[in-house]
Amino acid sequence: MKSINYLKKIINFEDNPVILSRSNEKLKYLRKLGKKSFRDNEKAFSIEGTKLFLEACQSQLIFRQIFMTEQWFYSQNEGIQDSIASLNANGISIVVVANEIFNSISTMNQSEGIISIVNKIEFEPSDFMKYVLLDDVQDPFNVGTIIRTADAAGIDCVITSGKTADIYNEKVLRGSMGSVFHIPVIQVDSLSEYAQLLKNRKITIIGTSLEGDFLWQRQSIKPPYAIVMGNESKGISYEMSQLCDILLKIPILGNAESLNVSTAAGIILYDILRENASN
Repeated sequence: MKSINYLKKIINFEDNPVILSRSNEKLKYLRKLGKKSFRDNEKAFSIEGTKLFLEACQSQLIFRQIFMTEQWFYSQNEGIQDSIASLNANGISIVVVANEIFNSISTMNQSEGIISIVNKIEFEPSDFMKYVLLDDVQDPFNVGTIIRTADAAGIDCVITSGKTADIYNEKVLRGSMGSVFHIPVIQVDSLSEYAQLLKNRKITIIGTSLEGDFLWQRQSIKPPYAIVMGNESKGISYEMSQLCDILLKIPILGNAESLNVSTAAGIILYDILRENASN
């Protein structure tokens, strides 16, 4: 860990004094990014915590600004400190915030002391082999967890409906543990229209339904395919169910009414992965 003078070398404290007020304009801007409409308009979002900062660096996201405390900076290893210095040298604004003020911009129960503003991710259109479609999955942690599981299971792309939780919501980002930076996640206005386009490309559409076949009795599934996961309380819509080539259900052997949608997604994704990995 480098000396306290190192921070002074990379930040001009005369031009960028430590923020000591909750009403600072830069902090007001950061708070506004908590709203989807503002994120969409600015084409930017914020990420909080050291892990997401490192994931963003490794994924080569474009940074706009970094807010941090001195305490966070000096608790990091030299590699992270040098990353901050490199970003600053390339024109990225580094804003130092007093510890007692940082909590007013943090969305975490216990803030680590770093928040970054980065550009929204632009994915080039492409034809993929393995999709997950999220049909109005509204809980941000469920969306984040499904994206993380899809990434781990080798899914190529996640498509979300307009009513699915925004992937730039801080809870989605936290739940995905950085996977939103690794796998294309695209929101569409009409998920059913998108699913129809996939069917036109001979991609098998797989949904979940109480009327479906038991998972362990299902027919063989090979790529290309798209797995549809539905709303937490309503499941997949009737319109989407009519587009499905295969409907599956996971056996419930105990007294639980159902499984959490992110848990169900993990079971189905890995059951299909197991089949294809063994062939």
